[in-house]
Amino acid sequence: MTLLDAVRSHLAPRISQLLFLFLAPSASLLAPGSAAGQSVDTTITIRATGSTLEFIPPRIAVKTGTRVRIRFVNEGTLPHNVVLPRSEDDIDGLVQAAYAAQESGFVPLGQKAKLLGYTKLASPGETVEITLTMPAPGEYTYICTFPGHATSMFGTLRALR
Repeated sequence: MTLLDAVRSHLAPRISQLLFLFLAPSASLLAPGSAAGQSVDTTITIRATGSTLEFIPPRIAVKTGTRVRIRFVNEGTLPHNVVLPRSEDDIDGLVQAAYAAQESGFVPLGQKAKLLGYTKLASPGETVEITLTMPAPGEYTYICTFPGHATSMFGTLRALR
């Protein structure tokens, strides 16, 4: 079973938790840490709690072109990040490269072109943010690339028409 198959089988029963946000379009992708003071159309909060390796909610949806702040609140007991690959085809390679990316919070910056965005590594009790404009319609998987987490800590960001 590939990581993509695991993602799909894990998320299928959670469709009822889908959060729909239909908002107006706006500007462009911003680097991590640039969220503070930037205007956005909406803010979505994703959490991690306890020692479970899962994002809450596991599915979010926002209209394409919406400028969104994704706030990650780490209420868990382990460090986590939120990484948004451009393509599901790149997930396995990004996860493997993350093992060697300790200095950048386990984000493989050498493959930055394959990312829509990412947060810095959030220690337990920390909150981090990223601001981006929703890409073309489709489904994008967000993952935690801290070593060993990606096989169960992922969610789906759906860009709506």
